[in-house]
Amino acid sequence: MKYSSRNLVVNLLFIAMLLGACSGLNRSDAPANKTWWLKPYTGMAQMAFPTAVLPVAVDVSVVPGLDTNRILTLADNAQLNHYAAARWVDNLPELLTSLTARTLQATGRFQVETGRSTGNADGCRLQLEVKEFFATITPSGQTTSVRVVADGGYQCGAGTPIAITLNTAVPVAGGRMESIVAAFQQALDAVMEDLLNQL
Repeated sequence: MKYSSRNLVVNLLFIAMLLGACSGLNRSDAPANKTWWLKPYTGMAQMAFPTAVLPVAVDVSVVPGLDTNRILTLADNAQLNHYAAARWVDNLPELLTSLTARTLQATGRFQVETGRSTGNADGCRLQLEVKEFFATITPSGQTTSVRVVADGGYQCGAGTPIAITLNTAVPVAGGRMESIVAAFQQALDAVMEDLLNQL
């Protein structure tokens, strides 16, 4: 069976359209995801403490809605949302547990056993529940500040437990994601410094 040149051109155009449609499935106009990093607070690193190094178990949990790796926003009308294409390196409970543990470890005062109770009767336990870890935005979507709020307790052995309250808000300079993440870092540093002062 012979094909005319016209049929050949039509078939080639049809194949080209199919290939173009299939390749479109692999492309998106959505921006690529960017992953953002936070550092532990080290402003009190290796300070001279009068006591021996304490074994401490660290347990950080979050309230419902915060268990995600998305960078969250909260509007005036209580709508919880997130920035498009922006992620933390891990889900918030794991991220904040790691940052808290590394902050304690950096002081030289604590030997951290993350997420477990210490086997030592004299060991300590730090439990925190994060209630706010988001950027506040206006109805028009402009970011105004970053809020970090947590509370919990700290206890060593059979000693008296210490109630922990952490609360800070940092204004955001500009609407770029770099500025928002910098405000989160500043807020985290402030609550970690406050935490160390309360222990």
